[in-house]
Amino acid sequence: MASNPSIGERLHLVRLDLGWSVAECAYRLTLNCNDLIVPDTWTAWERAADHDPVMQNFLRYAPSIGQMFGIDHEWLLHGSYDPQPAADVIELTQKFSNTTSDERS
Repeated sequence: MASNPSIGERLHLVRLDLGWSVAECAYRLTLNCNDLIVPDTWTAWERAADHDPVMQNFLRYAPSIGQMFGIDHEWLLHGSYDPQPAADVIELTQKFSNTTSDERS
């Protein structure tokens, strides 16, 4: 995948990371904006290239979508998608026994 995917690709990847369906996203945005967003509209946004006319409609919803996903909408419009986690994963190695204090003495 390109280092700077389209807006639609970033929208799609964020939705998949959250595990939300297209219908759920459309419903949440409908509630958030008090404007009917159908799943077909959401799907069209995810499939569109940045220069497609359908993205002009998307731009007015970008701040609400960013808020809905808990991300900066400017990243959604201009950022890149790095699938690598930003934090190191620390493995816990200490195992605790299930014995009570009476059993230990």
